[in-house]
Amino acid sequence: MRVAFIYGENCERFVCNFAFPKYCSTFGACGVSCDFCKNYDYSSSVVFAEKVPNSGDLEEFKIDPFECDVLVVLNVHPDVLLNIFDVEFKALIVPVEDPRWLRPGLRLQVSKLCEEFGIDFAAPKPFCSLKGKGLIKKFSDEFKIGFPEFEVDLDGDAIRKVRVLRSDPCGSSYYVAKMMSGFILKDEQSLYSEVHKHQCSYPCTASMNRDPELGESPFHLAGYLMVYSFAKACGIDSKYFVPQKFWKFLD
Repeated sequence: MRVAFIYGENCERFVCNFAFPKYCSTFGACGVSCDFCKNYDYSSSVVFAEKVPNSGDLEEFKIDPFECDVLVVLNVHPDVLLNIFDVEFKALIVPVEDPRWLRPGLRLQVSKLCEEFGIDFAAPKPFCSLKGKGLIKKFSDEFKIGFPEFEVDLDGDAIRKVRVLRSDPCGSSYYVAKMMSGFILKDEQSLYSEVHKHQCSYPCTASMNRDPELGESPFHLAGYLMVYSFAKACGIDSKYFVPQKFWKFLD
């Protein structure tokens, strides 16, 4: 599958986590001594990646022609987003880490254009809520990125080993997996608190700004999804830890 990235400010971590994970420490990822825990490299699947200049420098900006299966567009000016349909792609993912990245009205415009051109479309808010259908689901499954998923080895009440089966796009799943190894499961609440603590310690890319559609910030939703997914891997149904308004994001 051919993947392309067009991105704006503060989005390098997404591209790095996808294509060059051994360099993630360059972006101050987890703050611990790097042991290169991400044993994958999807760089050969990236056919195009370009950072878009600030809005004041857009007059002369032009995207060179390319073709891909899945195009991921992160934090770009609306004019750039609406003009990408000159490029050949089959699926479009426009993550919303911050409500300012994609306003509802613009999302509707893009959605209608995708429908018109027969393009699969997803605007996950935040990016780690990505599931999707069709080619977007295939993207998530093939590159093991999107809604976080873990496999946990338990020895009695002790967490012996954690494997990341699917990482959130910013890569914090690997940090949580590393920090939760050795944790003693005393009760559900202590597990929730510990996972959430580590999720908060990682430089999550989801915004703390309140989103009117969510009723909370994307950052808070990212935390709920991480706790839910990790607890599930431990055999604990933590659905009721998550506010009911967010149940639609769960499995």
